[in-house]
Amino acid sequence: MTWECDSNGHMNVMYYINKFENAGRNLSLEMGVSKIMSKEIGFVVVEQTIKYLREVFEDDLLFVESSLVNFSNKAMVMRHEMFNGITKDLVSTMDVVGVLFNKTNRKAIPIPKDRIDILKKMIG
Repeated sequence: MTWECDSNGHMNVMYYINKFENAGRNLSLEMGVSKIMSKEIGFVVVEQTIKYLREVFEDDLLFVESSLVNFSNKAMVMRHEMFNGITKDLVSTMDVVGVLFNKTNRKAIPIPKDRIDILKKMIG
C-alpha cells in the first residue's frame, strides 16, 4: 500500500475517493441504478463532501459501508463510511449527491417510478 500513501505516510486523497467510488458502484447495484443505465441514460455525482476523521496508514485494513440517506424527484443522497477493519474506528466519510441524466441533452432526469419503492426501502 506504500504507493497509496502521500509524503506524510497517510493514504493519499485519490485512494480514499477510489475506495468510495467502488463502494458507490456496489450501492448503485443495490438501488437498481445499474439496470437503468444505457447509451441514453447515465449516472453522475454532482456533489461530494469528504471528511477525514482518523489517519490511515500503510497496511491498515479498511472497509466501507454505504447507505442511501435520502432522495428527491431527481437526486439521490448517499453516505459512505470507511472503517478501520481492526479497530472498527470510523476513519472517513463521504456524502454524495448523484443524479440520473440524459446523455444526449446532458440534463438530469427524474428517477423512474419503478425505482422509487426500492429506494424508499433502502433509506437508512
